[in-house]
Amino acid sequence: MKKTIAIILTIFSLLLILDSFNFGHALMMFYLAGVIPGTNVAIDGAQMLEFFAIVAGFTVARVMAYLVRSFKQGVAPIARAQA
Repeated sequence: MKKTIAIILTIFSLLLILDSFNFGHALMMFYLAGVIPGTNVAIDGAQMLEFFAIVAGFTVARVMAYLVRSFKQGVAPIARAQA
């Protein structure tokens, strides 16, 4: 119970700190307009497209690696049991 309360309070503290830095606004400005947080520099639309394509590629690669790994682990014990 004490551990749960400590975790909840830590998460709440982190949210308050992020809110004091206007984290949500900075993140949305980065996603929508390409403005780098903490600066007045805006990234070109083509560069943002490249960034999101790279992030999407890494995400798809991680999901595929997880699926392949879980498929190999799930199929191998069944094949050994039948042999």
